[in-house]
Amino acid sequence: MKFLRLNKIFLDNRCFRCQLKANGDNENSGGRRLQTFQALLRLSSLIPIFLLIFLVDLSAQQSLQSSGSQGARNISKISAPLPSTFNEALPKYISFQLGSPILRTSEHIGGELLLAPSLDGISIITDNIKVNAKETNLIIEALVFLPNSSPADPFSISAQLDSLGLIFNQFSSLEGIQYWSASRKIMRTLYVESYRINNPKSRNRISDPSTASKLKTLLSKPMYLHQKDQTFDAIIFEVHCSITDSAFLMTNNNVTPVRMIGIPVLPENGLRTGFFAAPSPNGILLYFVTSIQSPSIARDRVFESASNKALALLHWFIEKASSQKLIDPVTLPWNFDDLPVDVRVSAIPNKK
Repeated sequence: MKFLRLNKIFLDNRCFRCQLKANGDNENSGGRRLQTFQALLRLSSLIPIFLLIFLVDLSAQQSLQSSGSQGARNISKISAPLPSTFNEALPKYISFQLGSPILRTSEHIGGELLLAPSLDGISIITDNIKVNAKETNLIIEALVFLPNSSPADPFSISAQLDSLGLIFNQFSSLEGIQYWSASRKIMRTLYVESYRINNPKSRNRISDPSTASKLKTLLSKPMYLHQKDQTFDAIIFEVHCSITDSAFLMTNNNVTPVRMIGIPVLPENGLRTGFFAAPSPNGILLYFVTSIQSPSIARDRVFESASNKALALLHWFIEKASSQKLIDPVTLPWNFDDLPVDVRVSAIPNKK
């Protein structure tokens, strides 16, 4: 509509100038001065129109840029003390006190992992990241305590672990989830395709496990996941899951290169992710980490929304776990840039 209005104004003004020229051929110089004066008056009348269009566009752009951040700074706070086992396992420079945010997160290039808790089994996650560690890798970490104000009575950690394992293994439920696109300033679909396959060669789609017993038959061997987003070609991930006496663990890495319109962006094993979930009667301690090898091309495109995609996965888990009454519903932002400063860890304090 704006283009049509401008085009009409342009054509009207052009026709007006043509008419001035035609009339000017038959008029004396005094008439031409009069017509020129009239043309200037008409042109001056267009200036407010152009200003109005500019101001409307500016307002629309400002509205678009802020639309994803309305209420985004709200973040749930710790309302009950962490179990002592969890509290003692936190990195020494991290504190989850009453009233503090439930989330700590870090985004950094290379270096050591900053938020991994010292709990049994965590080395499976960290070793998977470190095996392909490079100083140029983008590392994204999140440590979250998700409270549960109404735990099951009696509380069964094995039942909780079974439920967590099933949630993380519903690969098809990731299809269609949304994330905040930092470049487009809109919510976009993260995965347009997400499903389990039998192996990377034949790639036949298979169903997700529906019961804990079916899941446990899969734990002793690698599983494979097909995913396709709106930016890159389809990727195949190799997934490993395990359940210890106290935690559920998942690692995955890409076994096919990450490509964009057929051009390799990341090599095999260039994208590695780990999830660690430890339940308790008071809530679940969740650790997430992903490592992205510095891509050969389109670096900005690869890194642009990686942190927001990690937040989208946290939103997905929170929705699934709260619907099963494993945790209370909590609030987190969709945009990494909207996280409060006090939850973002960039380096180990006092470490040289």
